Amino acid sequence: MSSYSGAGSDAAILGQIRELAEGLSDERTRNLLKNVTGALEVDAQPIPPGILRTVIEAVALNPQPLPPVK
Repeated sequence: MSSYSGAGSDAAILGQIRELAEGLSDERTRNLLKNVTGALEVDAQPIPPGILRTVIEAVALNPQPLPPVK
């Protein structure tokens, strides 16, 4: 983890989100949340306020397949 203050608490929050995501019935949303939390954890920067909420709301409001990775 990074040396900035709060890195430990951010990692704990990301872990909790990942655990909660396991309980989601929608596989696409579950995988998206796991990928987002994993990416945030790898690049341990302070999580901008509301970023995860924005991602969750975007998925909930527009549940469409993600485009293929090229």
